[in-house]
Amino acid sequence: MELRHLRYFVAVAEEGSLLTAAQRRLHTSQSSLSWQIRDLESEVGVKLLERRTRGVALTAAGIVFLDHARLALLQVEAATDGARNSRKSLSCPWVSLPGRKLCGYPMRYASSGRRRGRPKHQISESMKSR
Repeated sequence: MELRHLRYFVAVAEEGSLLTAAQRRLHTSQSSLSWQIRDLESEVGVKLLERRTRGVALTAAGIVFLDHARLALLQVEAATDGARNSRKSLSCPWVSLPGRKLCGYPMRYASSGRRRGRPKHQISESMKSR
């Protein structure tokens, strides 16, 4: 399952129409959007939307899935914002090591020894006790 599947599903559910969601919110073709929703339903294993002559309606499974899809998209947005803001932050994020904490960038940079253009990481005795 890809994030676009969740975005597409939420757009269709909120618009109540594949055509409206495709044209107004997603800027794609209705047929392409319909295939994406069918792929999502196939992956989830249940029908999420009831197709009608005038739009779509959520099934019981679709109502439950919509809440979780919205939450997942909010969490992805929060993770993205957090990552972007961490580079701008003046405070030092703490990364835990066994028995100590490390101030700086993610562990992959601290442990790999790659420091080109990145601040040097230091572990002081006062940090070990935290």
